Amino acid sequence: MTRSLRILAAWTLLSSCFVGVALAQPASIPETRRISLNGKWKLAADYQKWGDKAEWFSSSYGDGTWDHVTVPHTWSHDPRFVGYIGPGWYRHRFTAPVFTSDEHVRINFGAVFAHARVWLNGELLGEHDGGYTPFEFDVTGKLKPGETNLLVVCADNSWTRPGGGNQPQQQVVAWWDDGGIIRDVDLLIGPAVYVVRHKVEATPDLTTGTAEVRTKVWIRNTTRQEQRVRVLGEIARENQWLPLTPTPATAVIAAGATGTVELRQPLAKEHVTLWHLDAPALYQWRTTIEGRARESVHFGLRRFEVRGTQLVLNGQPIRLAGGNRHASYPGGGQDEPIAIVTRDLQLMKEAGFVFQRMTHYPVSTAVLDWADRHGMLLIGEASHAAAGTAAMMDSPEARERFKVAQREMIERDWNRPSIIAWSVGNEYASDTPAGLRWTKDMRDYTRELDGTRLITFASNSAAKAGLKGEDEGSAYVDFVSLNTYAATPQKNAENIDITHARHPNKPLIITEYGIRHDFVEDEMVRVEWFREMLEIIRARPFVSGASIWSFNDYRSRYVGTNVNGWREWGVIDPERNPRTTYHMFRREHTGFVVREAVLRGGALTLRLEPRTDFPVFPLSNVELEIHFLDGQNRLVQTKRVPLQLGAPMTVPAPPGAGGFRVEIWRGGFRTGSFSHWQTIPTKS
Repeated sequence: MTRSLRILAAWTLLSSCFVGVALAQPASIPETRRISLNGKWKLAADYQKWGDKAEWFSSSYGDGTWDHVTVPHTWSHDPRFVGYIGPGWYRHRFTAPVFTSDEHVRINFGAVFAHARVWLNGELLGEHDGGYTPFEFDVTGKLKPGETNLLVVCADNSWTRPGGGNQPQQQVVAWWDDGGIIRDVDLLIGPAVYVVRHKVEATPDLTTGTAEVRTKVWIRNTTRQEQRVRVLGEIARENQWLPLTPTPATAVIAAGATGTVELRQPLAKEHVTLWHLDAPALYQWRTTIEGRARESVHFGLRRFEVRGTQLVLNGQPIRLAGGNRHASYPGGGQDEPIAIVTRDLQLMKEAGFVFQRMTHYPVSTAVLDWADRHGMLLIGEASHAAAGTAAMMDSPEARERFKVAQREMIERDWNRPSIIAWSVGNEYASDTPAGLRWTKDMRDYTRELDGTRLITFASNSAAKAGLKGEDEGSAYVDFVSLNTYAATPQKNAENIDITHARHPNKPLIITEYGIRHDFVEDEMVRVEWFREMLEIIRARPFVSGASIWSFNDYRSRYVGTNVNGWREWGVIDPERNPRTTYHMFRREHTGFVVREAVLRGGALTLRLEPRTDFPVFPLSNVELEIHFLDGQNRLVQTKRVPLQLGAPMTVPAPPGAGGFRVEIWRGGFRTGSFSHWQTIPTKS
């Protein structure tokens, strides 16, 4: 990791610590302690499938010759195990903290790809299938406090496609199937009656400026007696607790059971700050079980909805750009450090890639934390087990796998303001009877889990010849998501127009389109290709979003991968160096047209207009940073001024200024710049 990435990671961690201090509460009501079990573990690849017979899970087994790794970890990028498919065994000895007999203890895994079995001190705790979502085990009475304990995980990254998959490209996914303990492992120690999860539904009234927050709280009673609990909810805005009177609720929870309570809290206009892309205000809901436990969760106040052929954020139509991103970098993949996440998402934000699906599996919580805090719109997708043939759509095994992954993802992410829709799949056979059944059934299942967000899926059949609108699954979701990979921009335009003609009353977003870096002789060919695509998108007001495939190059074993092992779709390379196409997108995605930029008579005159074609985003928190330069292009003075629309802006220039460079800052991110001495003509 480079020095700059280490500094960035340290600053992110320090900032999180400050937030924790600001909201620290008295210790009289306990909160769950989270103790990281990340760090040094031991690993052995089970090439001969011998681990179970040899009892590698046993406390008495000797692992002195095993290799050392650092968890989170994927062996798929470890030079000792690159490309290995099969079971890998992890062993970790740790000293458990001391805890009281009435405390409850769990071990939580952020994700293990793809199938996990877990032992503690030689005892099998259980297993989990589906490699991107969290799971945990109750280890109360099994963990030895103050003593050395042994945690063993057998991860297996082999998998099958139920009901089909007899072609080479169907034997693998198109990205690297990262085997291992890919995300954090934590020991959770807290009260015996505790909050399992929250579901916060925060609905702003855009007419009155008020809002209502409705929260459903799941409470687990691990004791042997029935428990009557009194529950309170409180709300903070940007780390400041609001002066509200909490409304209590009571519940009786049976021994060893989980119960729910529902709480409501109206917010007056002065307490409402909407979550915007460039001003993403975050709230915190804190649940207190009186005398027992306290837990918190973050959320945002925003309304995302369909209005005819438009997608609307907080009452304002949007037409936004996006860039899909795989968790892949030299030396790692799903175990990506927070510095890589931060660097990538900052590059995306600065280039206007703010509305995307990201990829075909639940992304890490680090990605979601960043998107919530800095302003991105994301579609959640858990379709890893769903893509494929018509036979797979009717496979009970495939359906059940998808439902489990979808539920685990939604329960993890349903409070995220950045998540605006759920996808029920990617490029499945949506033009077959089985595909139609899948779309309807999984749409209904998803709405049962979370009725507050829109439903879609990524279709590569929506423009197929000979179909009527009702013949393809896009007819049954809230907005159409089209993947189009035609050979030319004009062929893509035909696909877009065919899809719109079949669904003329629905918004349409392009969830994937692009051209590979290694498929052209010169990067400027890509630049012109994407520019032509942008003109096509701008000419079609029914297109609410367009997301390139992809933001970054990624490792793969899929058919057609480059000989260097990377699929070179990205506008940045594996080392995170932006290509020329990235810089083109950054200029095109500012969202503004420069109508006038002239320095004369001791003043700089500027006139910027918001784009009315693409991208179109709600205006908030936009500033101009003006760098006045002398005749030798040296800095004379820098001024920061808020953007003013309508009449031209006049900014006094300092003595000696002979030139300028203007940077456009949206929500604290530098999203574009222009310079020189004359009027800059730009087509709208």
